[in-house]
Amino acid sequence: MTALDVRPAARRGPVARWRILVPAAGLAVIALVSLVGPFFLVDPLDVGAGEPLSGPSGAHLFGVDQYGMDVLSRVVSAGRIDLLLALSASAIALVAGIPLGAFAGYRGGAWDQGLLRVAESFQAFPTMLLAMGVTLALGPSLPNLVAVIAVVNIPLYMRLARSAVIPLREADFVLAARCAGRSTFQIVRQHIVPNIAQVAIAQFSVTCAWAIQVLAGLSFIGIGVRMPTAEWGSMIRQGTDHMVTGQWWLSVFPGLAILLTVLALNQIAAAARRWGGPS
Repeated sequence: MTALDVRPAARRGPVARWRILVPAAGLAVIALVSLVGPFFLVDPLDVGAGEPLSGPSGAHLFGVDQYGMDVLSRVVSAGRIDLLLALSASAIALVAGIPLGAFAGYRGGAWDQGLLRVAESFQAFPTMLLAMGVTLALGPSLPNLVAVIAVVNIPLYMRLARSAVIPLREADFVLAARCAGRSTFQIVRQHIVPNIAQVAIAQFSVTCAWAIQVLAGLSFIGIGVRMPTAEWGSMIRQGTDHMVTGQWWLSVFPGLAILLTVLALNQIAAAARRWGGPS
């Protein structure tokens, strides 16, 4: 995963609005179903929900898994876990990384070089490999997974904010704030950070999409969310053993959930980047 480029603002019009509204509406539907769906569906841990390995039917729209649990209920329940973990980790990374990067980019000098070297040290490792290593060291609990994804992404936001702030250091409104006696903290908080909010929001969507894929990947290889807790990656892993015997629904439906969610997030990021950049 890489940081988004900071580009000039694009012309805004109906097409640009639809490009962000459509995926945002799709993501809202996914989030709403994941949030309220479990209240209307059978218990995702109920091993007596149906005949094991029975296919999609009127009673079980997504079929039943090898343990007798309803696949639709588990896909919906997993969505709540995946979205919550991804949003939490991405929010922590954004809140920690953007101010650090903005401060470093504005101050320059030793602060800038020191934080830049820390960010480069983290980014020297493949992010998925780093996430795997830290997860194995700390254990696969939900708080640890959030912490791992957040820590891995903080340097990304730092570099993003730094690259966006450097051209703004000598902007007229920043110079005016200095002449008015504003402190560095006040200038960064009141003038710098708001001007990089747009690109930060776009990167936030990308980070959420990446976090969902990492969570699924870690669970798929057995070091993320584990059974019986419903999670899209672990559901795909459980279903792969039965793909060759024709029980495709065990892996296909959680896979589609990941595909649609990640696609919506990436489209939101792309639309936000087209919509505009720092002003």
